[in-house]
Amino acid sequence: MKNGMLLSCLVLGALQPAMAGGIFYNSNQSAEYFRTFDRNSAINNADIVYYNMAGTVKLKEGWTFNLSNQSILQWATVETKGNPVVGDRKYESNNPAWVVPNFYAAYRKDNWSLFMGLETIGATAVREWKDGLPTLDLLGKQMAGYGGVDSTIIALDAGAHGQDPVLAGLNSGSYFQSKSYLKGSSYYMAFRHGGAFQFNPYFSVALAGRLVVAQQKIVGSVDSACTYNQYGHDLRNQKRAVIDTTDDATGYSGEIAFNAYPIQGMVLNLTYEMGTSLNFKTTVKDGKDGGGLFTNGKRSHLDLPQAIRFGLGYQVTDDLRLSMGMNAYLEKSVDFGMLDNPLNANDHTKDYKNTYEEQASFEYRLNKTWLVSAGVNFNQIGQAKSSTIDTSVPGAHANYLSIGAGFQYQVSEKVKFNMGVGHTRFTSTYENADVMGDQAIKSTFAAKGVAVNPTKEYNKQYIIIAFGIDYRF
Repeated sequence: MKNGMLLSCLVLGALQPAMAGGIFYNSNQSAEYFRTFDRNSAINNADIVYYNMAGTVKLKEGWTFNLSNQSILQWATVETKGNPVVGDRKYESNNPAWVVPNFYAAYRKDNWSLFMGLETIGATAVREWKDGLPTLDLLGKQMAGYGGVDSTIIALDAGAHGQDPVLAGLNSGSYFQSKSYLKGSSYYMAFRHGGAFQFNPYFSVALAGRLVVAQQKIVGSVDSACTYNQYGHDLRNQKRAVIDTTDDATGYSGEIAFNAYPIQGMVLNLTYEMGTSLNFKTTVKDGKDGGGLFTNGKRSHLDLPQAIRFGLGYQVTDDLRLSMGMNAYLEKSVDFGMLDNPLNANDHTKDYKNTYEEQASFEYRLNKTWLVSAGVNFNQIGQAKSSTIDTSVPGAHANYLSIGAGFQYQVSEKVKFNMGVGHTRFTSTYENADVMGDQAIKSTFAAKGVAVNPTKEYNKQYIIIAFGIDYRF
């Protein structure tokens, strides 16, 4: 096997956003969201600075502040199947993210409002693979000599002693040891500010600007060794590749939103967010480039896509409110060049289509103090299944189902406490045979007359507990 099957890049250390949204876009931005999974048409609480900024003119006059935090329990697995080189095993990542905050403030007077928000938008997450990943383990075996001259020597030795040299060469992986580790972390902090104006009882509009500061950090290592020492051939060696890189980018964009109030108790919302150009620059620390996998100073795009959000809410009775919403993330129209990898036939212009999600919720007021709610979200990811690499965005292709429930407790006329619990999972696990690893192994074995069919199975789920306070004065 040639080094061409090895990594040419690692992206985000196997990260992707938690819960709803697109490939690199979080729509989970408040505790209220997790108890409903639909806030597009909401007109209460200051988290609508993100979800329905044109509705901020419906907040009570004066200042309203909203502060929330999400604690995310997350599990991801990559399981190799039918792999004669690294073996059949399950790689797991289960590290929690305890602090994912959001903050909003809005000031309303008469028929206008001003607002600002600080959000953990984009791929804000941490993912640690303590026992590495299949592609890294394959890289380690090749670093130790598997698939090269050393494997040929082992095959010749076996043939000289009456064994099948073809099988001996193909099955020599047991002499090449590999241990890998990978941790990726990223944050996309967005600061938005803008204003809204209500022209008449039936129509309002809002405009906003947005600054996004993004960073991705990858730390990892691959340790390899050959243990072969027979028939006068001592191939023993130890090698190590270390990764410590950071990618930084800053971008600016704008937003516009419209609200209509056709009848008493009904809200129609349409919000458009422009794409945000993010041209990341790579910094390699102390030469730890993973053996040439990363280039210090290299620039590549991983933009935030345009987003279109629609919401419909209706106050059926004084106590019952129903709502539904739809979101589209136009990933087809932005530059995901950082994800291009010719060695795995990855081309972002072909691998990514738009992502869509649909959501619905209800809220029911038990009394003046307590309100309960629940909601559901269906997410159809636009990434092509064939583009999945375990060291890049594993399982991003899969569709998601999210459910949430919670309550709001009215502490006083000015203070509301919100709690939401959400669960997000793949609608089903899925398998993929990537080009660099699985298909290359299959082709190499087939050339020697041996049939193998290695694949990888991906799965992922999250449990989120969110708390928030909405304060007005």
